[in-house]
Amino acid sequence: MLNATGRGAKWAALAGLEGARWAGDRAAPGARWAADRGLDSARWAGNRTARGMRAARDRGEELADAIPMDDIADSVREYVDGAREAINDVVRAEVSDLRKAVRRQRKRIGI
Repeated sequence: MLNATGRGAKWAALAGLEGARWAGDRAAPGARWAADRGLDSARWAGNRTARGMRAARDRGEELADAIPMDDIADSVREYVDGAREAINDVVRAEVSDLRKAVRRQRKRIGI
């Protein structure tokens, strides 16, 4: 997948090159100079992107192994547990208030 992504980035850069070339052919001299600089920049970015994707593909497993999955799992677990406790506390308080309100209403209407 990363290999295909790198090729996609390269094709996108080439499409940008073609667009810059097309605009440069139809522009005034000052704009043509800017288009040439844009063309060079697009070429540079395309090459760097492809090189970066190749490096990521080659080092992907190494990089994935460096991710501290246990620490992430513990952190998410603590966050979810804390959220669950907070939700339970709020629901418990709301149910208690609702029961009190129902008792008051029953008393008021004589049930």
